[in-house]
Amino acid sequence: MDQMIQETLVLFDGSLDGFFTVVFDVYYEKLIPIAIMNEEYGQLTLDCKSHTVVTDTKKADRVLTGICEKISFDAAEIIYFAFMVPDESRYMALLSYIRLGFKVGASVNDHLKDDNVLKVHKLAKLAGKEAHLLRGFCRFSETKQGVFYSPITPKNDVLPVLADHFTRRFMNHSWVIHDKTRNKAAIYDGKKCIITDVPRDATVDLMDGEEETRGLWMTFFDNLTIKERSNKKLQRQLLPLYFRGNMTEFWDREVKPGLIKKA
Repeated sequence: MDQMIQETLVLFDGSLDGFFTVVFDVYYEKLIPIAIMNEEYGQLTLDCKSHTVVTDTKKADRVLTGICEKISFDAAEIIYFAFMVPDESRYMALLSYIRLGFKVGASVNDHLKDDNVLKVHKLAKLAGKEAHLLRGFCRFSETKQGVFYSPITPKNDVLPVLADHFTRRFMNHSWVIHDKTRNKAAIYDGKKCIITDVPRDATVDLMDGEEETRGLWMTFFDNLTIKERSNKKLQRQLLPLYFRGNMTEFWDREVKPGLIKKA
């Protein structure tokens, strides 16, 4: 391979499989990235030589298997969550983390004095915390088609984690979790779940009586609250403000819904 390809800005499709393909090419094609970027944004960078890596699921599977066997399953999970954070610098940090892991094995997670290892851990913690909170704070409304619909606006790409969780929890119901930040949705029909792109202006028609059900839920929330023990500061620490636009119990109080249009 010529020098132009070896030392270059590496572009890929932004998927986890695409990133693992980049890792594969680093080892087997002797690719030496000076930076790794999503090709959607990389085309807008300053003039410099670039090389686009085409996603190959077979290569990606080999890398993932190698991570699990030569480093650890915990490392694979850390990589999975860190990848969800929309930080372009994560790609090079993850590559360094994986390369170190292939050298030292499971002890890579003890190398927290390494800036890249520390960064990967911090990113994984951010995404993991948000996914954990959303497991409890997703609010579903029934549509006229009998499908339960929940809009979310996460900072990180945690939709796959939520899809896995609710597939196991609500396996007898059809539901949609709509990531309005990324215009994607997890759609479960009672048998299988897929994640797909959706139009930016997608709306749903709520079932008749849904507004009344929300009213009952808000009444329950109010009656359960002990006003004398209200701690707004602590509540905001435990429940991010940006979650509340999708949560029934805060509508008409701190935020306006505006996320679901009723016909």
